[in-house]
Amino acid sequence: MPRIVLLLVEAAVELVPQEIRNHPAIQAYCKRRGLDPKWTILDSSYHHSAMKNLNSPEKRGRPDILHFTLLEALGSPLNQAGLLETYCHTQDQAFIEINPKVRLPRVYERFKGLLSQLYREKEIKTNAGEILLRLSNKNIAETVNGLRPEHVYLLSEKGRQINRHELDEIFKSNDRPLFMVGCYPHGDFLEETKNLAEDSLSISRMRLDAWTAVSRLLCIAEQALNIV
Repeated sequence: MPRIVLLLVEAAVELVPQEIRNHPAIQAYCKRRGLDPKWTILDSSYHHSAMKNLNSPEKRGRPDILHFTLLEALGSPLNQAGLLETYCHTQDQAFIEINPKVRLPRVYERFKGLLSQLYREKEIKTNAGEILLRLSNKNIAETVNGLRPEHVYLLSEKGRQINRHELDEIFKSNDRPLFMVGCYPHGDFLEETKNLAEDSLSISRMRLDAWTAVSRLLCIAEQALNIV
């Protein structure tokens, strides 16, 4: 049975950049919550005023997108059947390996706390020593090549419109297809991300949120592979 590789790319997750750690909005936020700015996850809902002078602020500070998307993927029948591998590559070049058995916090603030711990410790383990999450620093090309997919596809609203039959054939005829899905709020993929894909595919005529695109993709995969 083929395994599907899901890579959430350009995820809007990062620690608060050093250049804005002393901004009043960051300092006030961290003081209220007893956090160290050095290990605080950037969140545009709270840090918008501090982010204005960052490069590409419209693509940053949205860990909620990753949270929703991971919950969707990890809770899918495909993942529960052991046929899904899920990874994340962030805009600050962090590669996150995700154990398919991990149970992520449902509460968003706890999820950010888990990400902060992951950035500090590089690994999250069970009491028995099983690794649930691992973080390393790799660029996107190193990440994709290291996953050794059979074929690489990019899901994009600008991609080639693909019908259900074609998508079924991809799932049935490939042992390890990799699908890249953007996990940021606005803007386009970087050229280095686009260049890694053999084909850019659109599964809807409408613009979809990342978690919706992942849900639809995995649902089609489950039906193609007879996963109930």
